[in-house]
Amino acid sequence: MTTAPQTRTLPEAEPAPFPPLRQSLWPMLLLFLAANFYSIDKAIVGVLAEPIKADLAIDDIRMGLLMGLAYSLLSGICGLWLGTLVDRHVRKKVLGWAIIVWSLSTALGGLAPNFEVFFVLRALVGLGEAAVAPAALSLIADMFPPARRGRAISAYLIGATIGTSLSSVIPGMIVAADLHLTLPAIGRLVPWRTAFLLCGIVGPLVGLGFFTIREPARRGAPPVPREPARVRAKLAYLWRQRAVVVPLFTGFCLYYVAFVGVASWTAPLLMRTFHLSLPQISNALGLGMLIAGVCGYLLGGVAADSPLGKARGGRLMVMAALPVLALPSGLAGLAPGLIPAIVCLATISLTTPMLNVAMNATVQDIAPNDMRGFTYAFLSVVSALPAGAGGPLLIAWVSQSVLGDEGRIATSFVLVVLPCLVLAALCFLLALRAYRALAPDSELARVVRTSHA
Repeated sequence: MTTAPQTRTLPEAEPAPFPPLRQSLWPMLLLFLAANFYSIDKAIVGVLAEPIKADLAIDDIRMGLLMGLAYSLLSGICGLWLGTLVDRHVRKKVLGWAIIVWSLSTALGGLAPNFEVFFVLRALVGLGEAAVAPAALSLIADMFPPARRGRAISAYLIGATIGTSLSSVIPGMIVAADLHLTLPAIGRLVPWRTAFLLCGIVGPLVGLGFFTIREPARRGAPPVPREPARVRAKLAYLWRQRAVVVPLFTGFCLYYVAFVGVASWTAPLLMRTFHLSLPQISNALGLGMLIAGVCGYLLGGVAADSPLGKARGGRLMVMAALPVLALPSGLAGLAPGLIPAIVCLATISLTTPMLNVAMNATVQDIAPNDMRGFTYAFLSVVSALPAGAGGPLLIAWVSQSVLGDEGRIATSFVLVVLPCLVLAALCFLLALRAYRALAPDSELARVVRTSHA
C-alpha cells in the first residue's frame, strides 16, 4: 500500500527564524505586481470580448472557449507537474520564467490572426500563470509566521483585485481614445490588439525582478535529507483526508464556476443588457470591482487571522457563508440600471477575495510543507480547471443554445450562477462537519498542528 510523505512523522529540526520584515518587502512587492499583471492579462479577454468577436468573426461559444478552456487547458494538464516543480526547485526562478512566458504570450495575442492562434496563445498565458499561485503562496508560508500569513496573503492578492479593475479601465481608455499602434512589417493595430500588446510588454520586467530576491528557507523540512515524495504518495495522502478534501475542493470548484462565468461575461452582460459601449461602462465597472475586491482582501486577511479564523473550523464556517452573500451577482442582468447591476456584480467581487484568503490559509494548514505547491496545483486541476473552462462556456451555451438568443445572457446568469453558489455553500458545510469530527490523534490533525508550530 502506498504510504504518505514522511515529513509529518519524522522528528523536526529546530525551526529557523522567519526572515526579518525588511527582507520580505521586495519579494512581496514583486508578488503584488505579479498578481496585478496576471489579473489584467487574464481578465482582458472578457472585457474586450465584443470587439474580439467582431474582429475574429466568432460566436459566443467560441468566445467562451477563449475565455475559459484556452486559458485553463495547459494549466490543467501541467498543473501537477508545476506544483511538484515548486516543491522541488528554487521558487524565485519558477516565478521569474512563468511571468516572462505569460506576459509575452499576452502581448503576442494582440497579433493573433485568427481564433486558432489566439487559442494557443491564451493557453500559454494560462500555463505561465498556473505556476504563480503555488510558488507565491509557498514563498509567503516561509516568509511569514502563521499569525501574519492571512494578512500577507491578502496583501499579495490585493494586487489581483487592482489588476482586475485595471483590466476594465485600461482597455476602456484605449478603445475610447481609438488608439492604434503601427508596427513594422505588421501594420496598424486596432484598439483591442493595441490593448493586448501594451498590457503584455511590461510583465517581463517583473519576472526579471524575481531573480534578484533571496529565496527563503523552506520550513518544516525533515532534519535528514530524503527523496522527495512522489506524486502517487501525495495523492494518497489527500485521498486519506477525503472526508474534508473532497467537499472542500468541490465547493471551491462550484463557486469558481459561478465566479469565472460572471467575471468573463460581465462586460458583455452590461453592454448588451443596457445597450452601452465599453468606454461607457469601463470606469464605473473598474471602480466597483476595485472597491469590492480591496475590501474583500482586507476583510479576508483580518478574518483569517482573527479568533474566529483561528478557531477550529472557523475558516470553513466563513467559507460556507460567502457563496450565499454572492447570490445577487447572478441577478445583475435583472437590475433596473447600470449602477445597481454593478452593485450586484460587486457582491461576488467582495466575497471571492475573502474565499481565496480562507482557502489558501486552509490549504497551508492541511498540507505538509513539501506538499503545499503540489496541493495548490492539484486544487487548480480538480477545481479551477473545470471552473475556468466550464464557467464561461456554460453561460455562453445556455444563452446561445438553450435559450436560443445571445441577448438573453441575463437569464443565463440566473440559471448558471445561482445553483452553483448554493451548492458551493452546502459543500463547505460538509467539509466543516468532517473537519470538526477529526480525532485529535488523526493524521490530518497532526499535520494541522505542525503547520501552526
